[in-house]
Amino acid sequence: MIRSVIDNNVAVVHIEKNIISENVDLLESKINEAKTTDTVNFVFDFHNVEYLCSAALGIIAQTLRVSSENSGRVVFCSMTTKLEELFIATRFLSMVDSTSSLEDAMKIFR
Repeated sequence: MIRSVIDNNVAVVHIEKNIISENVDLLESKINEAKTTDTVNFVFDFHNVEYLCSAALGIIAQTLRVSSENSGRVVFCSMTTKLEELFIATRFLSMVDSTSSLEDAMKIFR
């Protein structure tokens, strides 16, 4: 459902299911694991995700803030249309890069 992998100092957070209050702790846990490795660059891979609860949005916003403060970068990829609309409405997409695929997202960090 949610897993994170460090790839060349980039934390790739694979989210494969909607995040609701019952599973938001797992998202926070995976991001915190990556932060313990001093990683400041994040890719959020939203394959098949159509909904994120407000707590999940808060966790992502905090990750964006911390990354930015440490000269890092956050990229969103593989968004569904519904999720993209949510990120447009919340203005996340004005603060992060987005790509259609994980491969394209990783190219940003090379």
